[in-house]
Amino acid sequence: MRSGLAWGLSVVLAVVGSACSKKAEDVVVEPEPVLATPAVQGPAEYVGTPVCASCHEAEHQGWVGSHHDLAMQKATPETVLGDFNDVKAKYYKETVRFIRDDDAFAVEALGADGKLARFPVVYTFGVDPMQQYLVEVEPGRLQSFLFAWDTRPSGEGGQRWFHLQPDEYIEPGDPLHWTGPSYNWNYACADCHSTAVKKNYDRASKRYATEYFEINVGCEACHGPGSQHVDLEETKAKRRPSNTGFDRRLPPPEKRKWSFVEGGNIAVLATGQPSDETSTCAPCHSRRADLGGEGPGYHDRYRLAVLDELLYFDDGQIKDEVYVYGSFLQSRMHAAGVVCSDCHDGHSGNLRAEGNALCTRCHKAETYDVPEHHFHDPGTEGSLCTDCHMPQRTYMVIDDRADHRFGLPRPALAKQIGAPDACTGCHSEKSAQWAEGHIDKHFDKRVDDTFAEVLHAARMQRPEGEPGLVELVATGTAPAIVRATALLELRNLASPALPALLMRAAHDPSPIVRRTVAVASRDIAQEQRPEVVRELLRDPVRTVRIEAVAALLGIHAGRWSESDRAALKAATAEYIEARAFNVDRGEGLADLAHVALLAGDVEHAEGNLREALDIDPTFTAAYVNLADLYRSQQRDEEAEAVLREGLKAAADRAAVEFALGLTLIRLGRQPEATVHLRRAHEIRPEVIRFGYVYAVAQFDSGQQVASLKTLERMLQRYPANRDILRLLAGYNQQMGRTKAAERYAAELQKLGGSP
Repeated sequence: MRSGLAWGLSVVLAVVGSACSKKAEDVVVEPEPVLATPAVQGPAEYVGTPVCASCHEAEHQGWVGSHHDLAMQKATPETVLGDFNDVKAKYYKETVRFIRDDDAFAVEALGADGKLARFPVVYTFGVDPMQQYLVEVEPGRLQSFLFAWDTRPSGEGGQRWFHLQPDEYIEPGDPLHWTGPSYNWNYACADCHSTAVKKNYDRASKRYATEYFEINVGCEACHGPGSQHVDLEETKAKRRPSNTGFDRRLPPPEKRKWSFVEGGNIAVLATGQPSDETSTCAPCHSRRADLGGEGPGYHDRYRLAVLDELLYFDDGQIKDEVYVYGSFLQSRMHAAGVVCSDCHDGHSGNLRAEGNALCTRCHKAETYDVPEHHFHDPGTEGSLCTDCHMPQRTYMVIDDRADHRFGLPRPALAKQIGAPDACTGCHSEKSAQWAEGHIDKHFDKRVDDTFAEVLHAARMQRPEGEPGLVELVATGTAPAIVRATALLELRNLASPALPALLMRAAHDPSPIVRRTVAVASRDIAQEQRPEVVRELLRDPVRTVRIEAVAALLGIHAGRWSESDRAALKAATAEYIEARAFNVDRGEGLADLAHVALLAGDVEHAEGNLREALDIDPTFTAAYVNLADLYRSQQRDEEAEAVLREGLKAAADRAAVEFALGLTLIRLGRQPEATVHLRRAHEIRPEVIRFGYVYAVAQFDSGQQVASLKTLERMLQRYPANRDILRLLAGYNQQMGRTKAAERYAAELQKLGGSP
């Protein structure tokens, strides 16, 4: 079977070729000197932490023993903190053993096949507040074991083994089992725990030969390869660029001067050098996808997750584990020019001051570190700035993480949108109204985070949601990650305003927004897409170009200019490169299958999807897409067989139930189909399409009254959904319920929809 970059490029070309008070811009930035730089031969190479330490002893000593230094270590008697003295731990009906044999360590547990086996522990991961262990399940493939050692003192509940999924039993074959893709070190962990990682996945053998330059997060993991820097130092060059031979600019904190202006309570960045610091920290401190490849910036390689409702609450607070960056991008501190090292020492990782002394370096203590501001006696719980502005959530059972959004407490709003609140989080016996009233007594004016109400209304499909999103995008004052999220929500609402907004947002200064333009444009009419997306093929940021290609797949480009076709060809090569980087994952293979199918290569598409199921039997999209491929070939019996396989193993059973229901309808088995459509709707009632199609199936099978009840329940949840209203109006009209039909039609007309 054909494979590789050359094939992928030819296929895609065949498809698309033929078919704060002071704004950041007000900061005085010290210009980079334009200097003659000594010639340095060849690309920069890694030299290793000992070479760096030979000149930078103080920085090295700060780093030794830090979380970066101890991010990953070989499992030895000196590095392993857990009790492996033939200790047993219970996990529901399972018993796990932790074993030591001289200087070697192992765990005895159920493997992917459900059989008890012994797995060698090869590496340790982290030190505080827990230590995890990497076990080898086959040569080169390492998995993160889901029992961890609590390294806290026993008086704090530590010095014990605990399971990271304690609330439900995860059995072998489940996508969340420790042997599954989610806990694969080679793909999911290695890049952030070591320096200069190369995944090295061989598709033919399905084996990894992953390499790293240094086992932990060394100097060059952040500063970049250091050979040119060393060469400049050794030549004693008197004239050199400000980045001194590195591929990124990381000026020391003393080059950034914060000062209070007259009458101001918050310091502003008075002078500073251009810095790549935040984007340097971001790859390992963000929820993102890795698209591989080379590029100078974060957004060239990584696809940052926006404020997805599974990851963040509607006001932007952390929900799932999002690793700081997406939260920080929402903050006024980021907008004012704050970078990570303003608060954290870049080498030790420690805070630059303890308690409120950290915050009062930039926020006047006489204004903010007083009971009149924080309402609590000094030194008591609630008097810390972080108690209210950086509330914590606990992940991995015992690891408390602070929200870096630096938001203002909004008790009433939090209750309205179902988000946590710092005030009632501590004062659990009090109401949100009590907390809101208490705040109102102290503060006359407060700036509202208006996007929270808008996002919440849009996700509940209330009438005010869509116009609120349009305004949020059009005004352009919200943080870029918020504007990008709003575009995706408008896509979900099928807003008629979306195409015009996408045209405008395609020129947004933020790559997050421009990338989202390409993603959202997939759901507008094909004839509109090139006008919106074509210029993004030339975008300076690689992930934007990649998403632009994804939006244009299957669209005829025969009448494009030579310049546009050249841009498409170059961006398509990057698209295929990104997909090929992740062929160890079902997602990458499913994307390549989609490309092949568009090119008419059914054999290659089927092979990719079968390969995806082979490496990850829980990957839902492969079952659904393979069944859809068979449908397109009038092979519905094979589609049914694939989906019935998926019911046993797929992570998202509702999606498989839904696809199976549609397949059975095509096979003329309506009653059986309705059963599966009902199951999909019951499992995932929040998915409008599942409920909509189930209601249609009910109506068509003679269950008209039941169909109306299904639709009415959905409308209670999503009162501004045009499709539900349109169907209710039509069905009531057919059943002779004229008044009800007119009522729904009137509601639809208010929303700008036609019957």
